[in-house]
Amino acid sequence: MRAIAAGLSDVGKQRVHNEDRFILLPEFSVFVVADGMGGHQSGEVASRMAASSIAAYFRNGAASARRPASDRLKAAVTQANARIFARADDSRIHRGMGTTVVAAVFSREDGELYIAHAGDSRGYRLRDGRLEQLTRDHSLVSDALLERPDLSSTDLAYLPRNVITRALGIGPTVDVDLCAARVQIGDVFLLCSDGLHGLVSDEEMTAILEEYPVLTEACSQLVEVANAAGGKDNITAVVIRIEDEDAPWSRR
Repeated sequence: MRAIAAGLSDVGKQRVHNEDRFILLPEFSVFVVADGMGGHQSGEVASRMAASSIAAYFRNGAASARRPASDRLKAAVTQANARIFARADDSRIHRGMGTTVVAAVFSREDGELYIAHAGDSRGYRLRDGRLEQLTRDHSLVSDALLERPDLSSTDLAYLPRNVITRALGIGPTVDVDLCAARVQIGDVFLLCSDGLHGLVSDEEMTAILEEYPVLTEACSQLVEVANAAGGKDNITAVVIRIEDEDAPWSRR
């Protein structure tokens, strides 16, 4: 088996700068989406650093050590957090910057897709027509529901919906959530920023992923629908499909 992927990022309809970033590393079966935050375009710096740092971890040979794929992914995200925090700590203009991240690595040996994340960028799996959210938002609303599942929609209405409780770069360390999904041939995974899942329903995303088997077209359609719904934020989607193909991507 192998994982193939495509990605697309768009500034949206109401923002001037795109503070989202994504990166695809098919030779390592690694895929990343980051959604930056911070004034003076610092969010753009944070998300770019997250993507480039995770990529550098795998490209520079640290990933070649005999460690489980899940450990390598978590180490890469942890390293990205340290680098972003150091930059923010050293530069007044970048102080307070941070970024959400959702990163995935496919392990052919384990038959698992591992997803590490911090913040409200999400990972989903589509299988047999059912879209399942694999990650949990690190947000004020989500944390409140975790503590008090009985909270009503009226109670939740008093909480700001855009407050993130975990992200890269906010502190010297970060608690990275990690989940594992056993894969099957034909599984489709979606990594995305809240500019997509905040405007496009699960039903709409399911319909698009099923209707557009060409991954680049699926990404374009997801972005188009989010923009049609208002495009209030930057929009980023990475779509991954598990194929029945034994030959891995060639490594340079």
